[in-house]
Amino acid sequence: MSEEASDIVRRRGVDAPQIAFWSAVAVGVLAAGMAIAGGPEVGRAGGVLLILMVAAGMVLFWFMSRGVGARVGAFPERGAIETAIVQSSRFDLMMLDALEEAALVTDGELSPIAANAAYITLAETAGVLGDSDRPPAMSRLFGADPALSAPMFRLARAAGARQRRREILPPTTLARGAQSAAFEAHVGPMPGGRVLWRLRELNAASPAQGEAQAELFLDDSPIGFFAARPDGGVVYMNRALRAVLGVGDDPARLRVRDFIKDDHQRLLRRDRRGFRPTQAPIMLRARDGVETPATALTFWTSDEDADAQARTLVFFTEAEAPGATAEPPRAPPRAVGAADLAFEYAPFGAALLDGPDPAVAAILDANPALMDMTGGRAAPGAVFAELFDASEGPAALAERLRADQSPLHLEIAGNPPLAVHVQLARGADGSSLAYVINVSEQRVLEQRLAQAEKMKEIGMLAGGVAHDFNNLLTVVMNNCDYLLRRHPVGDPDYFDLNEINLHATRAKELSEMLRAYARKQNFKREVLDVTTLISEMQELLRRLIGDGIAFETKHGGDLPRIKADRAQLERVLVNLASNARDAMTPKDGAPPKGAKITLKTARSTAEEARALGHSLIADGEYVLIEVIDAGIGIKPEDQDKIFHPYHSTKEAGRGTGLGLATSYGIIKQSGGYIFFTSELGKGTTFRIYMPSYEPTPEEMEEIMRKERARLERPFTDVAGAGRILFVEDQVGVRRSIARNLVDCGYEVVEAEHGEEALAILEKAPGGFDVIITDYDMPIMNGPELIENATPEMIGKAKVLFLSGYAPESFGKVLEDYPVSYLSKPVNLQQLSQKLKELLGA
Repeated sequence: MSEEASDIVRRRGVDAPQIAFWSAVAVGVLAAGMAIAGGPEVGRAGGVLLILMVAAGMVLFWFMSRGVGARVGAFPERGAIETAIVQSSRFDLMMLDALEEAALVTDGELSPIAANAAYITLAETAGVLGDSDRPPAMSRLFGADPALSAPMFRLARAAGARQRRREILPPTTLARGAQSAAFEAHVGPMPGGRVLWRLRELNAASPAQGEAQAELFLDDSPIGFFAARPDGGVVYMNRALRAVLGVGDDPARLRVRDFIKDDHQRLLRRDRRGFRPTQAPIMLRARDGVETPATALTFWTSDEDADAQARTLVFFTEAEAPGATAEPPRAPPRAVGAADLAFEYAPFGAALLDGPDPAVAAILDANPALMDMTGGRAAPGAVFAELFDASEGPAALAERLRADQSPLHLEIAGNPPLAVHVQLARGADGSSLAYVINVSEQRVLEQRLAQAEKMKEIGMLAGGVAHDFNNLLTVVMNNCDYLLRRHPVGDPDYFDLNEINLHATRAKELSEMLRAYARKQNFKREVLDVTTLISEMQELLRRLIGDGIAFETKHGGDLPRIKADRAQLERVLVNLASNARDAMTPKDGAPPKGAKITLKTARSTAEEARALGHSLIADGEYVLIEVIDAGIGIKPEDQDKIFHPYHSTKEAGRGTGLGLATSYGIIKQSGGYIFFTSELGKGTTFRIYMPSYEPTPEEMEEIMRKERARLERPFTDVAGAGRILFVEDQVGVRRSIARNLVDCGYEVVEAEHGEEALAILEKAPGGFDVIITDYDMPIMNGPELIENATPEMIGKAKVLFLSGYAPESFGKVLEDYPVSYLSKPVNLQQLSQKLKELLGA
């Protein structure tokens, strides 16, 4: 045992006060025993002796409970016996003192047993030595620094598992006012179930400090990294990659083939043509079988070293991976370490700071990626905080940089500012490492996703409002029709009733625009010839545009047919024509001389659309409809919002802001695309691409039938006859329509929902000429009613759906089943005409 250690043992041994105390206690106990044994013969002296015994017991209890006995060595602490055994083994303690670094021996339960002089000196410096015979645990040396809690926990866990582990501890101060120092800690098992702890200080000249800095950079890096020998054995793996693979803190027994699914050998093949990293896509395979796609960038430290290890950076996302490998130096003048290469070629920004506080620290070094992000402002000597946007004030920026969160969400100052994530790691010499990751594209995608979710919610709200509004309008319009038949022209109330009817019709148009924007309209698609459609609309469009603007149509030849809802496509063309007119007409003036709107059609393909800059279009053939104006054009700041609802570039009072949003919804629901190009002062061109369609023979026959019906005289008589089953859950809608139908001569049986209607059909199978049903109802909706009814129940009855709102799949229902459809709100004239068509067919 060394002289210093012997002095410590002597200072903590048994001293004179202890001998005197225990002698007094022994005499008191002996005297009390004699008094008890002597009985009455002892007399008054026996009572005194008993009192002395009680007093001695109380002193002894206090001595034990307050811990004084443990401090003076009177009572053994946990491990004290083993400590005595170790101290009695002079040879073991001599070996412990022979170590240059501080050393501590603990038992299997990590209770300290013995320490060498260097460790005792550190404990005295830290002020944790105390009066115990036993040295303090290593964790007590650094108990005041929370930054060392994690590495000390990992060391203790390894010691408890009988494993070896090494940790580079962040710099800390053992005593107040002392200089900061960094330590390297080792732990490993010893014979007899004991554990050896070693602690070595890293000074500025120590090469281990550079290794500590490199390991800190790699271990805390947000990308993966591993080093492997040419035979595939893993030498090192950082924390990020271990977390993805689900491996422990010691991956030394792993091989590259254990976690690379495909050809792992390609990562270990050296590029003999020069010092060039190799990049390859890989598939990581975790211990639980989960596979993660990644990109690997592998490099080697030296050309001459035959035993050089492969160093591989693993990028977990495509955004992190470098798009192209930069041309590195052909012949580096020195051996380059893994950390140097990772710092130089990292696709994210990295900076070495001269202090632990990023709000005031200066930059010691920055990699090329950070220099590119900052436009060269991240030069050595620059203040790190000055790289970032401080629009909220320097104090607010400093507070954000010091925030206890990871990553920090900041913006690099510039025009425009660059969104970044900043992660900080403390270095071994008091410096810090800052990782700066460009997330501007991710931020844009997040904003677009949030906007898309917002637009989706608005669309759902618009569709729901339109549904409820249409039911109300149906009641208003049918009651108005009922009253108009009783108050014809000339009646004093006719004018007021007619006004109600006209405004209800205008409200219906607004509701249809809302449903079109929400893409919740019920489309009855039919085969259309675009040339014929536009020719029939030409006069309407000419009147809409007005006499002050020239209107020209140019039809392409050999156009294919399309399949779409005729009325909705007409609505789109009317919206675009009115927008073109307004773009060339001042609010209180006439259009300029030479104002012109052109409507063109042509056969087109996806390749031709992409050549015009419209890349978001699927492959195929299309019919192109162009609406071209020579107006003022659309401002660049408005172009991203042109299809948003209630966004209008017109003067107040000239538009609702729903026209283009409605058109966009109709075209998208029809399977087509709508784009535009615009130039200020020259005009705007809207392009509609509708997929071409080849009609079947049955569809061609339907086209001819509709053409013949179109040439017949329009229907005006609302009277009719037939038995109708009317299914509607809204009482007001059901009663108003049923009353009008009865008034027209029909026999009507009412049902509140599908189950009630099904029961009526079971009692009277085949007893109805027409079944009119709402689409969306509680308990059983319209399509479920038709699917559950047998052919015998329906008989020869025609089925007519009414709905103020239906999902997009309703269009497919109309194609799959022999049913007809009318959109709410519906008036008596429309319903009567449809019933005549169905009963006549």
